[in-house]
Amino acid sequence: MENSLGWNLSRAALSWRHAVDTYMADLGLTQSKWIAMLHLNRKGEGLTQSELAADIGIEQPSLIRTLNNLQAAGLIERRESPKDARCKTLWFTEEGHRKLNQMEQIASQGREELLKGLSPEQREQLSHALLIIIDNAHLLINKD
Repeated sequence: MENSLGWNLSRAALSWRHAVDTYMADLGLTQSKWIAMLHLNRKGEGLTQSELAADIGIEQPSLIRTLNNLQAAGLIERRESPKDARCKTLWFTEEGHRKLNQMEQIASQGREELLKGLSPEQREQLSHALLIIIDNAHLLINKD
């Protein structure tokens, strides 16, 4: 079983992401857009573009295209950083907040579908187990 655990974790994460892509497409959001919005929302407005890129785990130039598209769609705005005028901080517009609310409603329904068949206790155990794996991975990565 341990031999297939990593494989199954990877497949579950990929399947989950594809399912989310399907229902976020109904809101007109590509994967790069909904991921950027999700990370900005979870980490908090006012992040710099480089902080958001690091949190997502992508290079800043890749993120810039996505942020340009989100700004053009009226979902985010860039503001000068009060700490460093060379940096831009990211903020949701009113429309961006409305879109986030729509995303959360759809995501909530999607989560229920994806977790169908798991009891509340199993969901709690799964979440706890995944956090342990994440922590262990960070320890291995940052071993130095």
